[in-house]
Amino acid sequence: MAMKKPTIDYDKEADVLYVSFGIDEPSYCEPLNSFVLLELGAFTRQPTGFRVIRPRKRDINKMTVKVGKIIQRRIKTVEKELQDREEVVKNAIKQIGQMKELANVG
Repeated sequence: MAMKKPTIDYDKEADVLYVSFGIDEPSYCEPLNSFVLLELGAFTRQPTGFRVIRPRKRDINKMTVKVGKIIQRRIKTVEKELQDREEVVKNAIKQIGQMKELANVG
């Protein structure tokens, strides 16, 4: 799979910085604080981008480090949820294989 290229757009009039990770998924925003909104995929809940409100009034380097850490934590949480889901699926398949009612079907 080709690496997605981020898109960075600054709206001078509104003083908003938009960062998109190039993910084709409908997204919603979750506020991280009063000036950063994290965009999350509606289906995957994975980060798809973020917005910074009034970035000219912020220390952009500190802010981007903080956002990066938050995104990494979010990714780790989703990875853990996927591992847990995989275990549930394995257990369900195992239980189906042990059902006596289905032993002669097929």
